[in-house]
Amino acid sequence: MAWALWPTTSPPPRERHYRSTTACLLTDDKGLAGEHAKAAWAGMQEASQATLIKVQYLSVQGPQTAANASAYFNTLALQKCNVIVAAGEAPVAAMIEGHSRFPDAKHVAVDGKTKESAIVDIQATTREAITATTKTIVSESA
Repeated sequence: MAWALWPTTSPPPRERHYRSTTACLLTDDKGLAGEHAKAAWAGMQEASQATLIKVQYLSVQGPQTAANASAYFNTLALQKCNVIVAAGEAPVAAMIEGHSRFPDAKHVAVDGKTKESAIVDIQATTREAITATTKTIVSESA
């Protein structure tokens, strides 16, 4: 008679229903351990929790050059990331070179020192500032 002791109500499901918006982070070979990447990822996760935007990241492996990083940047863009955040010298360089091929995505460079009008440049003043600015930019894409 174990079935008589079975609970009559089940707990609510734990799955999250995300929006169709995805924000992607491209990092250098340090991944999320890099200072700028860690701060940007924290902001992206906060935005995801607040707005149910999907977030993901990809690290550039191999030579840390714009040419090598371009393949990783293109991968994120072809996956239809609505927002692409680049953190690290090679990822930012790849974004600067390739952003015009993917005009539908919002492009964000962390401390990219870029003059490109189509790329939002987050100045790396403090970790907290990077996190807050990234959260705001990603949240606005919801």
